[in-house]
Amino acid sequence: MLPFLKVEQVTKSFARGAATTEVLRNINLTISRGEYVSIIGHSGCGKSTLLNLIAGLAKITTGGIILDNREVNEPGPDRAVVFQNHSLLPWLTTYQNVKLAVDKVFSQSKSRSERHTWTMHNLELVQMVHAKDKLPAEISGGMKQRVGIARALAMEPKVLLLDEPFGALDALTRAHLQDSVMQIHARLGNTVIMITHDVDEAVLLSDRIVM
Repeated sequence: MLPFLKVEQVTKSFARGAATTEVLRNINLTISRGEYVSIIGHSGCGKSTLLNLIAGLAKITTGGIILDNREVNEPGPDRAVVFQNHSLLPWLTTYQNVKLAVDKVFSQSKSRSERHTWTMHNLELVQMVHAKDKLPAEISGGMKQRVGIARALAMEPKVLLLDEPFGALDALTRAHLQDSVMQIHARLGNTVIMITHDVDEAVLLSDRIVM
């Protein structure tokens, strides 16, 4: 059986003037459908760079990434990213932030009422229906991150990419959100790649850890 996601001999270099910095060299990784994989390593080792390559947010120098038999070379709705910073639009409500993604991805395939129902379903997944009319400035950091996760899930991505999503949260909020992510993964069986520097977090959440 072919792997769902395959990173093959990937190298990434950054050029600045005459200087070239090689961040990743000949990286190989295969991930199965529905697997939760954490990538750990010290700061500056290239974890987030690899995630950005999988997301299509950066160009590969050499090598290739194949997702579900298609080459990854640009961003797409089949990959959704949740960053450490929630990245919500401050002038939109919780509901509107999630609906924005839903409208973008499903404008041709779902009716207006279906898009509303789907938006509410994903807010319910992260237990944020009660705050659907609140602006980002009116909710806590943990709640903002829940909304970011709901927005990503609402796109029905083939792969959910998490870049240290709990790093900026206090310990209690972090624990609650970790529980939520575990429950959502168990329920949806989606494929998840998470970047973290917290080994305990990786052990708790993952099927497999990549160093």
